[in-house]
Amino acid sequence: MTAHSDNPDEDGGRPEPPPGGSDQPAGDAADVFGMKELRDALSGPPGDTDERLGTEREALAGLKVRAQQVFGGSQYVFTMGADSVRMAEMPSEEIDETQETYVRASGHPALVQQTASASRVILLRGAEGCGKYATARALLLESGCRRLYRLDPTADLKHFDAQTVPPGAGFVLENLAQSAADSLTPFDLRSLDAALRKRDGRLVLTMSSKVQLPDAELERTVTEVSERADPCDVVRAHLLWRSGPGQAARARRLLGRPDVASLIDGMADTPELARAAEAGRLLAELTGPDEDIARQVAERLEQLDLCGPRSIVPWLEELPDLATQCLAVSTAVFGGEAYETVASLAERLRDLLQPPETAEHPDRPRNKPFTSSGSQRLKAIHATLIDSEVATRHGGARGRVVRFRDPDTALRVLDVVWAEYDTLREVLPVWLRQCAAHQLPTVGVRAAVAAGVVAQRTFETIRAQVLMPWATGREPRLWHAAATALYVAAEDTAHTEAVRNLVTAWSGAGTESRLRAVAARSWRILFEKEGAEPAWALLHALAAAEELDVVDAVCTSVTEYLALEEGRYQREALDLVDQWVVSGNYGPERRFVGQLSFLYAANDLLGPGLGETGEGSAVLWPELLRASARDPVRQQEIAVLWEAVLNSADVFESAQEILAKWARTVEPDNRGRRALARLLAACVSTPRTERIIRHQAAVWSRAGAGRGAPLTAREVLACLDIRSNSR
Repeated sequence: MTAHSDNPDEDGGRPEPPPGGSDQPAGDAADVFGMKELRDALSGPPGDTDERLGTEREALAGLKVRAQQVFGGSQYVFTMGADSVRMAEMPSEEIDETQETYVRASGHPALVQQTASASRVILLRGAEGCGKYATARALLLESGCRRLYRLDPTADLKHFDAQTVPPGAGFVLENLAQSAADSLTPFDLRSLDAALRKRDGRLVLTMSSKVQLPDAELERTVTEVSERADPCDVVRAHLLWRSGPGQAARARRLLGRPDVASLIDGMADTPELARAAEAGRLLAELTGPDEDIARQVAERLEQLDLCGPRSIVPWLEELPDLATQCLAVSTAVFGGEAYETVASLAERLRDLLQPPETAEHPDRPRNKPFTSSGSQRLKAIHATLIDSEVATRHGGARGRVVRFRDPDTALRVLDVVWAEYDTLREVLPVWLRQCAAHQLPTVGVRAAVAAGVVAQRTFETIRAQVLMPWATGREPRLWHAAATALYVAAEDTAHTEAVRNLVTAWSGAGTESRLRAVAARSWRILFEKEGAEPAWALLHALAAAEELDVVDAVCTSVTEYLALEEGRYQREALDLVDQWVVSGNYGPERRFVGQLSFLYAANDLLGPGLGETGEGSAVLWPELLRASARDPVRQQEIAVLWEAVLNSADVFESAQEILAKWARTVEPDNRGRRALARLLAACVSTPRTERIIRHQAAVWSRAGAGRGAPLTAREVLACLDIRSNSR
């Protein structure tokens, strides 16, 4: 990567080194990271950044609470007043559901009479699963409320300004927590009652039968929901309503089938009415022959029984053996990978959990037959194989990957494994450390995301047992994993400040270079929480480092910056690189890092091209070429950087190799060849640069089709000729 000749015509277009020698930073032998790793990053196959970010998004989606479990779901959420009490209007479908499917228990008329003459603030208390939320909606609708809203369960009712609510509106605050109940006073309820009466509104608070109010006067205002509707009637009501007029005949036919009737009768003892409503929905919406519907519904309900953390424990403990239990944990962390990979990682976990093999306790006695197939184990853990639609960096899709049928199971399994099982809690950090350095980069990303999710539960433990060993390890993949885990942990606002302080401490001068490399890879934490300026400051400070592991981390992060959110921040990322490379104001170290950062991105980032091949299929273009073809300003910015790296005494060899890759990439695409030719013509501000580019085009032509890019070379030379003739 160092220049050896100043004659571009005799030595492949190499420029002369500047007087006084190269400005390459020292520290090649920092830790175990050296020039070889930098060369590998500049010559490897493209797609690493997009693969890493895509896997991270997918893993985070698999280990997050579903949207419908979050207050407001996908509904419009807004706030009222300076103290931001959030509320979400109930959609019309939810109102229709209440009106059409609410099954009134025998005590409902008395309940209506009792609440009609009471305060405009109604407190409903009842056992889990007795339908308090449905009852609250029904009471509000029957009392004449025209629009219904849900209040954020964490809302402080002292800050709920009922005087500004829409006239005639009804509000529900579901599952009032004991801590919130403890802060309620009779004065609060009387104030709310007076304000709601002025607006003709009502508020219903629902609470578990375990919640007790701190004041005897408040206790007297509670309405106990002591009876619940018949679950079998709830199933039928939801089946008929969700089937609609168009499928009414099918619904009646299903109700007449003995297997469906048996399924419905079996719901009589279901602990939660919501489960009965779900059974009715499934009967209406599942497709297939009538004789299969009852079986399908039963299987889906069995999966849904895992919805609560309390149900995960017995389910895990009822799995037939340790191997199947480990497969469940491995699927929770690595769901989305190929089954063979997930199963192999599960075996690693089993090896960590089981004691060493002895003669008295062999792992598998001789001649013991296989007792279960992969499909049986997947069925036992409610997982399945699906065809992946996610492309890999080497082309094609990932094939058949394993996932839980219910996407929420992954997070529940991980939570319960960490909270309930001491042995697993001791082994899990070791297992995740092993997986983070896996030969498949996507496995390492998923391990890091899982570590970050667990860190949200117990940050200090994971920081000590996982993050520090990763950050100080010898394997660069572990540094990337540590940064990813920190990024995920910082998503929990309770830990954002602790994560930021850790990143700041690791980035300080004099800190071990591996920790500063992790800090550089953690730039997105500052970027997303505080904006571009702190992130720029972090990268700018670390770009002056002499250690090559830190240099690599900065370059990787700048490439990530350019790729983030489909190139949304390209302009400001290029501006940062331009300041380091072109301005000359920040020293030779940052100039070197800026040149490398540009080449990292040029080598790695690909995007859909703007043209087509002769066969009509889309061609991938280098992402920076695509950006330059779409925006003349971006073209000029990228052209300036290309000229700088092609003339650099430090990186010109890598620049030539990557430019040749670009030429070969767009060789099949007319529009791509023209775009590259125009970009390279824009690079030329000196005769020296023109000689370098012409020499490279000649090399592409001599190599011929396949190894070279003769059509691209011809386009580039023609464009340069036009430019020369027009001067």
